[in-house]
Amino acid sequence: MSSGRVVVTVGIEFYGQQPARSILEKADLECIHRPGSPGWPDAETIEYLSGMQGILAGAEFLNGSTMDHVPEMKVVARNGVGFDRVDLGYCTDRGIVVTNTPGSMADAVADLTFALLLSVVRHVVAGNANVKSGSSYDVPMGEDLASMTLGLVGCGHIGAETVQRAKAFKMPVLVEDPWVDPQRLRDIGAEPVDRQRLLAESDVISLHLPLTDESANFVNADFLGAMRPGSFLLNTARGGLVDEGALIQALQSGHLAGAGLDCQASEPPEGLSLDLVALDNVVALPHCASKTATARKRMSIAAAHSMVDVLEGRQPEFVVNREVLEKLDLRPRD
Repeated sequence: MSSGRVVVTVGIEFYGQQPARSILEKADLECIHRPGSPGWPDAETIEYLSGMQGILAGAEFLNGSTMDHVPEMKVVARNGVGFDRVDLGYCTDRGIVVTNTPGSMADAVADLTFALLLSVVRHVVAGNANVKSGSSYDVPMGEDLASMTLGLVGCGHIGAETVQRAKAFKMPVLVEDPWVDPQRLRDIGAEPVDRQRLLAESDVISLHLPLTDESANFVNADFLGAMRPGSFLLNTARGGLVDEGALIQALQSGHLAGAGLDCQASEPPEGLSLDLVALDNVVALPHCASKTATARKRMSIAAAHSMVDVLEGRQPEFVVNREVLEKLDLRPRD
């Protein structure tokens, strides 16, 4: 049985219950719940992490200079899929296991992907504003989703659920993902393609890949220029995947008809991000795709189990920096 102290920096109460806390306390861990303030200054993060063996992490930056102050740290359990705010190289060198919760939020994010898609294609936000203001009782012409082709960049858990929703709307789906078995894509009803075909044939491109050093500004001027004239871009992944200056130009020129963005390069938006979300043909949300009670409950439970696994000497199910396992004597899960 493990013992120690861990900090939780995300909401963990759902319908009057705190299942993640129960999991941690059952493992004889003292659970400190301390949500951070907006922006998560490094000094605040250092204070919250002091003396902790694990963190069930939210939006804070866990960089090397911060983690240097926490010699006891053994596990960073990300409450979500993304890990771009965690210094993976540093954690691996230190022997700190970084985990995430793939699949827990797949339904929620896939749902919001289609909410954004319908919003931009059918001008839902503009129509709502027109009616409420009394300035107009009309919107520009939209299009049937069944007449459009959806292109996905990346097809993990969220992408796969997005394919299922696209099938319900009778949309053909193309996928570019070299890491997924092409037959698996065919089995779920998508067609694996290369990037050239994806961009040339898709009426809507939706991003479902992690933000890494290699994928930063993945959607650049060349990418946007190769998209079909009058097409749409959706991003429910990470704002840093997109060169926002290039996207502004593509939207202002009319090359793209619109964009639905749940995330921006700077959050809350400032600078280019603020210029981007201010455009009339952009629907922007505050990075809330996973913000459903069901998804957040699943995420917190999965993250808590991962934390307990590591602190009790087991390999957790989802390890981001798998190289760290070579440094640690963690037994396989039962």
